[in-house]
Amino acid sequence: MSSDTDAPIAMPRVVSVAYWLWLASAVLLIVVCMVALTLPADQIRASFTTGGATDEEIDSFLSVFRGLGVIFGVVGLAVGLMSGPVRGGDRRFRRALVALSGAVALLLTFAALVFPFVLLVITVTLVVAAVLVYRPSAREWFFREQ
Repeated sequence: MSSDTDAPIAMPRVVSVAYWLWLASAVLLIVVCMVALTLPADQIRASFTTGGATDEEIDSFLSVFRGLGVIFGVVGLAVGLMSGPVRGGDRRFRRALVALSGAVALLLTFAALVFPFVLLVITVTLVVAAVLVYRPSAREWFFREQ
């Protein structure tokens, strides 16, 4: 006969919610990357020229804009790939993904001062997902015998 301690622990709902929030964040980060890389430079240049910016300032802004886009795309891929093992109960990936989420949330907060509002939405979803996987109901899931 098996006892109650031999029964597998069901995945908590908060882990599933965190997983889907991380996937949504990953998709949004990749979309931001695609927008940053495909936005026509002529439109940006024209809007800044009417504001009185010099060519050097515009080129610098475009470099930062495209560079952040690439960084957000790479981070989106990393978040998407790391969320799977976290959903499976891997403690190491949970710690790494929470650390990555915190660092990216900080970067996104500063980038949101210059770039669109969608970055704040991504920040909130990353932070909420990171908090959910450390809720007490998720603790058993990550510390079960593997």
